[in-house]
Amino acid sequence: MIPKIASRGSNGVFTGEVFRSLVGVAALIGGVTALIGNWTNGGVKRWVGSVFVIAWALLWLYLHNFPYVFGHINNLVRAYRDGQYQVVEGQVQVLHEQPATGHTKGDIITVNGKQFEVNYFYLTPAYRNTLAHGGVLQSGVYARLYYYNGEILRVDIRK
Repeated sequence: MIPKIASRGSNGVFTGEVFRSLVGVAALIGGVTALIGNWTNGGVKRWVGSVFVIAWALLWLYLHNFPYVFGHINNLVRAYRDGQYQVVEGQVQVLHEQPATGHTKGDIITVNGKQFEVNYFYLTPAYRNTLAHGGVLQSGVYARLYYYNGEILRVDIRK
């Protein structure tokens, strides 16, 4: 049996998001500090760089949608911890394989009639290892999947 369990640290998602949020916050603080410093020391030309950095930082923080990402991570971890998942068990059938480079939908698999998409390029703490990236969900493998809202939280493989 090879258990793969979704946790806050799975796939480096939480750490990556914390780093990206710190980049945005640092840029915002730096831009505001530079703007305040340049406010008293010169004209509009000295503000341009600071305003650009502030605008970039706000755009960075907006596009990364940190509240949603952190909320998504917490929902998956909470669902697993509280047993709010469903379980399906049976032989895996692979309907579509995602190439290692992506550029298409993920591995499409079915287990006992339930279909899942496993996408290596999807930012989630849930199971996302496609066959091209060392995934264990190959055709013919007998697996038990614990899932929540279509995302696989845990994989048990029968040896």
